[in-house]
Amino acid sequence: MFNFSPTQYDVNFRFFDFRIRIHPFFWILVLFLFMRTPVTTLFVWLLYLAAWCGAVFVSVLTHELGHAFVFRYIFFVESSIVLHGMGGVTIPYSAPRRYYGVKGLLYKIFLDAAGCLAGFLLAAIAIGLFMITATQNEFNLFSAVKEFFYNIAVVSIFWGIFNLLPIYPLDGGQISREIFLFFSQKKGLANSLIISIATAAICIGLCLTYNVIFGAILLGFLAYQNYVELSNTSFRY
Repeated sequence: MFNFSPTQYDVNFRFFDFRIRIHPFFWILVLFLFMRTPVTTLFVWLLYLAAWCGAVFVSVLTHELGHAFVFRYIFFVESSIVLHGMGGVTIPYSAPRRYYGVKGLLYKIFLDAAGCLAGFLLAAIAIGLFMITATQNEFNLFSAVKEFFYNIAVVSIFWGIFNLLPIYPLDGGQISREIFLFFSQKKGLANSLIISIATAAICIGLCLTYNVIFGAILLGFLAYQNYVELSNTSFRY
């Protein structure tokens, strides 16, 4: 659904032997979402910006690592991770090992939920570290570390909850699709898309109510993509 092809400006590295690629649009998204104001000096602003960028990077990467480890140790396939302008994606190098029946459904649900679970675990750790560091009120370099842990907790929790919405291709949308397809191969896809579009519409209304314009635009794009897929699915059936 999203195409973020490699560019000469990508950052490439390996972590836990996973190939990681960071598309430049990822940093644009991170900067766009940075809203820490007001601050006293440029130095303080830069420290808060660094704490924000680092926290989003760690949170999104941890989310994708959750999927990557499940691919490796449960589905026995290696994968790579791409961080892009819509968040991140974990891409297996080959078709994952297939499991059937209820066991297969549960394994697929665990794969889809693994990123959110990893993010919530990271958030719990970050909250603990934040409470340990939240002992000083005056600003110093130590408070930038405290801000870093706070941002990790907020981003990880929000990103996890958002991804669990039954909107395809978010993790919740993947889970919803797997469940519907398990009970009906013929109508499951269409039913999951209907749920996806309805959920997106409700969330768009909430975003507009609270003036979250970026969220409304993103959800509107997802709803449109789901509507196109639903139209093609309805035509086939």
